[in-house]
Amino acid sequence: MDETDDLHPRDNEQHSYVLVTGVNSGLGFAICCRLINEFISSRPTFECLTLVITTRDYRKSDDTVKRLERHLEKQSREVDALLKHRISLQPEQVDLTSLPSVQTLSTRLLQNLPRLDTIICNAGYGGFTGIDWPIAIKETLTDFFASLTYPSYKLSATGETTAAQTGSTNPGIEGGNNQKNEPPLGQVFTSNVFGHYLLAHQLIPLLSASPDQGRIVFISSIEPLASHFNPADIQGLASPKAYESSKRLTDILVLTSTLPSTKPFVQRFLTPSPTTPSQSISLLDNEPSGSTRGSTPDTPPHRISLSDNEHRPPANPEPKIYISHPGICATSIVTLSLIPFYLRILAFYIARWLGSPWHTVSPYKGACAPVWLVLADQDELEDIEQVEGKGKWGSVCDRAGHERVMRTVVEGWGLGGRMGEGDVGNRIGSRKGFREVTREDREDFEELGRECWREMEALRMAWEERLRTE
Repeated sequence: MDETDDLHPRDNEQHSYVLVTGVNSGLGFAICCRLINEFISSRPTFECLTLVITTRDYRKSDDTVKRLERHLEKQSREVDALLKHRISLQPEQVDLTSLPSVQTLSTRLLQNLPRLDTIICNAGYGGFTGIDWPIAIKETLTDFFASLTYPSYKLSATGETTAAQTGSTNPGIEGGNNQKNEPPLGQVFTSNVFGHYLLAHQLIPLLSASPDQGRIVFISSIEPLASHFNPADIQGLASPKAYESSKRLTDILVLTSTLPSTKPFVQRFLTPSPTTPSQSISLLDNEPSGSTRGSTPDTPPHRISLSDNEHRPPANPEPKIYISHPGICATSIVTLSLIPFYLRILAFYIARWLGSPWHTVSPYKGACAPVWLVLADQDELEDIEQVEGKGKWGSVCDRAGHERVMRTVVEGWGLGGRMGEGDVGNRIGSRKGFREVTREDREDFEELGRECWREMEALRMAWEERLRTE
């Protein structure tokens, strides 16, 4: 493959550009394979796809490209057509726990791509250290379905932080974040949420250039519960469930992204940052824009500095933000020895045969919902969410293994953030104990969303300024 050709693909409305992070294995690789297959089968032969794939290093990039090229060759034989003229692969490297690495990738893509139609924020890190086997056995024997869908027996490290993001370090501190005056960044939080958040923001100019409105698709999980997330510890540094905390935060951010109360912060996220200093304004982080209510001595304002052009609505249509999850599929995010790994797969199949819709088992079937969100018509997506509310899209399977897309109940939000959805706890695939969303639940979730968006924007702006002055 000629790398130069990849950097200058044809720029027309019949050419799609999709970025997928974390593609060297598991769900990320399966998303790429499934996206190639469904693009070929559903789009006219004159439409082309540039797939920008990211891994952490060149070795993984080379290996991934070779495997995807073999997949393309196999598909070419099956459809009796040469597909390389329709599908091009552009490998890139990024470490999402390194903010300078994120900036380097975004700069390169801004210089070399005409636009992006979709970003799939898939790469992630679990921080898992093992399994609490006594609890795992007990849960499996007492509640088989819940133990395989919402496991509480995964052991995680607590307090993991990234390496220093800026140059000058304090040599007296070993490991983790050793920048003398640098605030810590949680390893799981940065890998799963903040690295993608910063990357998506920096690529807004490319997403806004999409003729069909750009899309940002975050990959979540079916597992997170309200109890997994503490807004006072948004990075999950003190949490024994840092992975679940990061996925709950992702759910909250996306599901509240279209609400009027979060609009001042979401709009800033979806507006490119200024490249030159400009006149600064301040906004109270606990008030909507335009509010005139002052702070009191007991509630001092926490101000976010914003440039004028950062606060203005973008000239192009804002990209849309969606949330998806793969159901329960077998990946290596939790390290297991050979026998437990295959026993787990067998248990997943048994759960599916007994009626669980969430056990997709294979990453390829788990990729159903994310790929659907890439290829679905924009009017179709907007019509569904207009009628049913903002939802979390999951991959499901029937007993025979036929996959499809289904909306997922989120604790405190329900299916679409609306009252009157019925007893969601009795809905197929719902966790026991979930109940119909009340007005109070909905208001609390919205307030939590506003608080999380405010904190994420403050964190983004602080780190962009810190990196800019380094």
